[in-house]
Amino acid sequence: MKISKPIRIGVIGLGQIAVRAHLPGYAKASGCQLTAVYSAREAHAKQVAAQFGIPYIYKDWNKLLESDHVDAVSICTPNSTHMPIALKALQEGKHVLVEKPIAVTSSEAKTLISAAKKYKRVLMVHHNMRFDPAVRTAEKLLRKNTIGDVFAFKSSLTHLGPLAWSPKANWFFNRKLAGGGALMDLGPHVFDSLSFLLGDQALMVGAVATLGKAMSRGKGLPVAQGEVHCACLLRFKKGAVGTVNVGWVDTAYQNRFYFFGTKGTLSLNLAKGDPITLEFRNQEGKIRPSLDKDSFYPSIYEHFIDCIQRGKTPWASGEEGLRTLELIEAGYRFIQQKNVTAF
Repeated sequence: MKISKPIRIGVIGLGQIAVRAHLPGYAKASGCQLTAVYSAREAHAKQVAAQFGIPYIYKDWNKLLESDHVDAVSICTPNSTHMPIALKALQEGKHVLVEKPIAVTSSEAKTLISAAKKYKRVLMVHHNMRFDPAVRTAEKLLRKNTIGDVFAFKSSLTHLGPLAWSPKANWFFNRKLAGGGALMDLGPHVFDSLSFLLGDQALMVGAVATLGKAMSRGKGLPVAQGEVHCACLLRFKKGAVGTVNVGWVDTAYQNRFYFFGTKGTLSLNLAKGDPITLEFRNQEGKIRPSLDKDSFYPSIYEHFIDCIQRGKTPWASGEEGLRTLELIEAGYRFIQQKNVTAF
């Protein structure tokens, strides 16, 4: 049974992911109320708070977490800060929705999972692609064995780089703050989506990467300290094998998955074009199924609130975040074996 009292939300970090996703997401969701924000940029915090009608502004995220005005938080800060902020939040009795990746090491992720259990709070990772209507519709089609047993796949998530999304987010190019490069940034989206779509867990078989030391990004822009493109080879426990390409060097936004089954192929396109296409081995033409009406609800923020109110385990739990991070760590181990090109 749902409780009637709204969950009071604080948002820590006011970059583009907070302003364009978290804040409007909570504003549209029922059962919650935006009450507090933190940003190192005071003028920006005041502007955002005014835009969303948020009463409390904090210059110190510790003070926000210690306040009585907040029941749960979204953490939208650089990757290396996820663990200390989330741990403090859990210790203060707050529920946590943390941006991907959950942390920058699996050890940190395990610390957060243990803390969530100890303090009996919801720990959820912002694996938002699980909540995309096309992804959820595709998952249902695959679960129904529409294209038969899936034995292979290929996937690609590439674009022009973080600054195309958030022009001031130079921290992505700082290995200490980001924990890595394009693999740490985009890998969580693809790895988690594949696990969700296939209902299976993967093993990293190999990875190679390109470092962008001489990559031209314009005057005054930082050089990427980590990889700008990474290609991975995965094998899932049930037998499906395939490739993952993630990178910051594509002039166009690409976000596609292909699944090859014993009956046919499912194509999932999260950029421009038909979201889902089916092709069958003994049938001419393509089928473009409509998105399942139930796939539009709940949003990731509605689900987070519902998990708090009902005491449910979230779809994108801390454990899911840990499994994704372990794949990324495995990828970096392969990359460190000198499977790297620098240009």
